[in-house]
Amino acid sequence: MLFLSLVAVPVIKQDVDPLSAQRWFVGLARRFRTFVWGALSILVGTGVLLLSRLVEVSSSPMTWPAPIIGKLVLVLTLIGISLLHDKVIGPKVRILKQKSSEELTDGERWLIRISPIIGRMTLLLGLGVLLMAVFIARI
Repeated sequence: MLFLSLVAVPVIKQDVDPLSAQRWFVGLARRFRTFVWGALSILVGTGVLLLSRLVEVSSSPMTWPAPIIGKLVLVLTLIGISLLHDKVIGPKVRILKQKSSEELTDGERWLIRISPIIGRMTLLLGLGVLLMAVFIARI
């Protein structure tokens, strides 16, 4: 996430050919996607195993410590936004970018503008999950 946001995006903004830069970025993001979903799977799998060590799973989640609930909310939000970005918004934006700007509706222009913001949101959510893990370790 950090590499794509801090290295790849500034590189493509300097490219004189936006279409080739977009193709390069999409290819790079697709290669990273497998790693990202693998890391999320490991995060969820290990989280489920560790959760039973920290709380009584059969008890109401409302009795669990706030950092644990916070981390669960962040992880679920991260998964939801990542799915939305990878399966809905990303493919739609790739198709829309092939159109000329005159052919785009206001809603399509808006979707193109928010697509990178959603990608950055996943970065912030991932950092939030990491921060919650630190709080949980201190319980």
